[in-house]
Parts: sequence; C-alpha cells; structure tokens
Amino acid sequence: MNRSFLLFTIFMTALLFTGCEFKDVELDRVDRFEINRFEQGKLDATITLVLTNPNSFPITVKSGEFEIYSGKTHLGDAQLAKSFKINANSTENYEVDVKGTVGDAISAGISGLASLLTGKKPEMTIKGELIAGNFFYSKKVPVELKTDMPFSL
Repeated sequence: MNRSFLLFTIFMTALLFTGCEFKDVELDRVDRFEINRFEQGKLDATITLVLTNPNSFPITVKSGEFEIYSGKTHLGDAQLAKSFKINANSTENYEVDVKGTVGDAISAGISGLASLLTGKKPEMTIKGELIAGNFFYSKKVPVELKTDMPFSL
C-alpha cells in the first residue's frame, strides 16, 4: 500500500510540474518616471511600469538592479526598494520605488547644461532588469527607459 501511494504521489507531482509552464512577464511600456527626492547623491524615484502577466498564477518581482546614465556618462546605480506582486492573467500599472546613489552628478550637470545650450533637453537613461518568479522559477525582465533629467542637477 505504501508503494502505490508513493507511485501515485510521484505521478501527481510530475503531472503538476509538466502542467505549469512559466511564461515570461512582459514589460509593455513605462508610463512615468518621477524623481521623489534627489540630494547629496542619493536618488529616490518611482517608475510606473505597465506589466503583463500571462500566467494563471501571480508572480512576485523579487529584486531589480539598474544603472543610471546621462548620455554616455555612468551616474550611479539603483535598486528596487521592495518586492511587489503582479496579478495573474493581467496587464496593469505598477508603481515601482527605486533607491540609489548617483556619484557623478557634477559631470551629468555639466553635460546637461551643454545640452540646454545647444537646444536639446538633457536626458537620463535607466537600464537594468527585474527578477520575477514564483516558487522555484524566476526570470529576468529587461527594463530600459529614457526621461528628461531633473533640472536640479
């Protein structure tokens, strides 16, 4: 009897894992990038992402790492402030808080002023990835967005 129960358990577990296909979470677009606070090289910002979860189960975004650029100048790095959950079978807006340090703000400010003098708006680029998963599975979702540089640099 124990042997048949063990075989049944193994069969059901195998059936469960073959039926659970983990589809990629998709970044549809970036709706907004807002700098909440920027002082003494510390950045606190909110990015509104439109994410699609095609899976029949919710996905948790566990972490995120980003690099911040002004043109080709690397300004610093930022991390996801806290994890969040993406609802099952949905396309929704998610406000993502990021915190980081920006080390080369003076160089960015000079290149930003040079851009203003030539009639171009200075831009800030954020590149990185979110790590999303559920249980044993996790996937990387690439993120890249450009936004106007805050004038207070």
